[in-house]
Amino acid sequence: MYDVVIVEDEELERKALRTILSRKVDGINIVGEARNGAEAMKLINSQSIDLILVDINIPKPNGLEIIQCIRQKNMKTKVVILTAYDYFEIMQKAIRLKADSFLLKPVRTEELLGVVNACLSELGSSRTSNAIADQIWSLLEQRAYRECLSLVRKHLESIYARKEEVPRQAILEFSDELLSLAAKRKVEMPSELLGQISNLTKERLDARSRNRIQSLFCQIVDALFQVTEEHFGRSPERMQNVLNYIERNINKEITLEDAASCASVSSCYFSRLFKKTMGETFVAYVKHRRIEHAKDLLESSDLPIMNIALDLSFSDINYFAKVFKKEVGLTPSEFRRQHRA
Repeated sequence: MYDVVIVEDEELERKALRTILSRKVDGINIVGEARNGAEAMKLINSQSIDLILVDINIPKPNGLEIIQCIRQKNMKTKVVILTAYDYFEIMQKAIRLKADSFLLKPVRTEELLGVVNACLSELGSSRTSNAIADQIWSLLEQRAYRECLSLVRKHLESIYARKEEVPRQAILEFSDELLSLAAKRKVEMPSELLGQISNLTKERLDARSRNRIQSLFCQIVDALFQVTEEHFGRSPERMQNVLNYIERNINKEITLEDAASCASVSSCYFSRLFKKTMGETFVAYVKHRRIEHAKDLLESSDLPIMNIALDLSFSDINYFAKVFKKEVGLTPSEFRRQHRA
């Protein structure tokens, strides 16, 4: 449920807004109404608010001052301004205070519903990112690198799979959450990585950015776990770090030589060590992990099977289908139908 507050000094207007929202918008709870700025401030100071509809011309403090207070408190409240005047100066001030939308009075029902539903949709993306960040925090404490990387990839796939909205806002919110995690863990992100994250605000971040964004967020996970080559030389951790290397490069060509280089040992020794430790050859393990990742993508995304094969470095879709069926017992198409019925 989303908590909504209406700030409007005209009783008939306030009642109309409450009636329309209560009857027409699912998942909201109108937790308060205010006739003036003083009443609005009491509501703001006493509870969390997801969405506030505020008339600019209420008795002091006025609507703009109310919005300024919300922003100074760093509340993530969505703000919709109600005004009877289409004044450029007012709009300029509201934009500077990061108001989310404007409605001219008398408010039309269709416009009200459109604006409110858009705000709630953005709040939904933000809440999802918060929940994912909490899960990542738990995985960080468990040192569960592979599970964390898988969670991040699945969340990004779910963002790109949303048909009703562009992925840009959700990606920016997710990157903000991960940077907050880094700050909590006192992890100093590499300056080059911080630059790439900062540049996200200047990009369109549409479907064409998918693979690059996946790679960037894998780098963020690496930084959170502080996976560095200095760990590779320590025998107890050597194999785990190689497995981590495989996970973050699962969509690239991974050779035995590359993995051995990560572990700072010879290819011959690494091959024997890997089989002894994992119970299967390096090639078989990589193939198994790619198929597991393919299963995740088939379940959680609408990507064409050919794209999934290419993303996982299978140059031939027929070979991918053959390997997949041998591993899973179903063709990729059969698996997708069975798990998304």
